[in-house]
Amino acid sequence: MSSKQVRVRWFRVLAAVLALGAVGFGVFTAVRGLRTASALVHPARIPVTRPSGPDALAGLEEVSFPAAGHVLRGWYVPSRDGTAVVLVHGFAANRTQLLFEAGVLTRSGHGVLLFDLHGQGESDGDAIGWGDTEREDVRAALAFVRARPDVTPGRVGLFGFSLGGTTALLVAQDDPRVKAVAVAGAFPDLAGDMGSHYGASTWAVLWGLRRAGIDVEAVRPLDGMCRLEGRPLLLINGGSDPDGPQKLGGRLYRAACEPKQLWEVPEAAHGEYAQKAPEGYARHLRDFFDRAL
Repeated sequence: MSSKQVRVRWFRVLAAVLALGAVGFGVFTAVRGLRTASALVHPARIPVTRPSGPDALAGLEEVSFPAAGHVLRGWYVPSRDGTAVVLVHGFAANRTQLLFEAGVLTRSGHGVLLFDLHGQGESDGDAIGWGDTEREDVRAALAFVRARPDVTPGRVGLFGFSLGGTTALLVAQDDPRVKAVAVAGAFPDLAGDMGSHYGASTWAVLWGLRRAGIDVEAVRPLDGMCRLEGRPLLLINGGSDPDGPQKLGGRLYRAACEPKQLWEVPEAAHGEYAQKAPEGYARHLRDFFDRAL
C-alpha cells in the first residue's frame, strides 16, 4: 500500500471518529436539554408559611379564585385608599417570595394580592408555562382584585419578579386597565433567557419546552413595550445579576416608551434588591405606585 493510500485511509478513519463523536455529542446534548426542560416545567413545590413577626401583614385574608381550569390560592390585604397591586412571584417559588414588596405597599395603603401561580405553592396544576400559560393566572388575579368592594377597578397595578415580571409585562401590554406596572429581574424574551443559561444545550431545552406545550415565541414582552401606551413603567435590576441590565434589562428599557424608569441596585444579584438596598428598594416601589395609582 502506498503512503498516499495510507494517508487516505487514516483520513477516513479520523473522519468517521469525528462523525461518531459529533453524533454522540448531539445525543448527549439532546438528553441533557430534555432533562433540563422537564425540570423547568415541573419545579419542586416550595411550602407556603403564613407570615409572622416582622413579615406579618395586618388584615391578611386567605383567598382563592379560578384561572383556566385551576384553582389559585393566595392572600389578600384590603385596600385603604381604593388602590391595589397584584404581585406575581418567580420560578420555583411561591407568594412568600414577595412579602417584602407586599409590606411596603400595604403600609402605603394599597391593597395587595399575593398568590401562587399554577403548578407552584398551594395552587392547582402539575406544570408551569414560563409566562405563556401564567398570563391567564395574572388576568384572573386582576379580575379578582377589581371585583373587590374596597378597590376602584381603574386603580390597579402590577408588580412581578423574574418570570412573574415577564408575565406582568405581557399582560399589561394587552390590558389597558392595568394602571401601572413595575418589574424586577424580568427577561425580555424566553428564548434569549434560555440561551444565556444553557449555551449549547439551548436548542434541546427549547425543544423540550415546546414539547410541553409552551409557546416559546409568545413569551417575548420585548416586542410590545410601547403597547403600555403612556402608562407608568418601572424596571428594576441588579448590577451583579449575570442576566441584569447589561444583557437583558437594558433591552426592555430601550424598547419601552415614556414614561419609564430604570433603577439598578449595583451590588445585587438576581432577587437581592431588598437585601442589598432595602431602603432604596422600598422607596422606589412606594413612590412609583403612590404616584401612578
